[in-house]
Amino acid sequence: MTSMPGLMIASFLALAACNAGPGESSPAPAAATGDVLGVRDGRTTLVVGQTLLIELPSNSTTGYRWQVAGTHDDLLLPGAPFGDEVTDPHPTGMVGVGGATSWRFRTGRPGTTTLTFTYRRSWETNAPAETATYTITVR
Repeated sequence: MTSMPGLMIASFLALAACNAGPGESSPAPAAATGDVLGVRDGRTTLVVGQTLLIELPSNSTTGYRWQVAGTHDDLLLPGAPFGDEVTDPHPTGMVGVGGATSWRFRTGRPGTTTLTFTYRRSWETNAPAETATYTITVR
């Protein structure tokens, strides 16, 4: 499987506190309890109490699964869903259907951290088929 970070990033919606480019308007900040869906260009900024939902395309029928490296103490706290895969709609009995794996994090304190997700087969020791890395800043 080849690296497709553009596909993964395209599957995300960026809301709240993302920096807009010149001539673009910034979205209004979300309420502190609202979900922020995904990240924009590998980065996002949240406020304490917000939640972040990251979804990555996956297909566990191939043996590949996404893994996340740590939850970074009390800066990002795991929520639900956390690593749950949902398959795409498909006819009954169809096998090999892909879907998406989701993680929800709640912000606990201000700071900056990096989340790294790897897509690999648990029995293989070679480099992961995919890697997704995100920088998260909490204010």
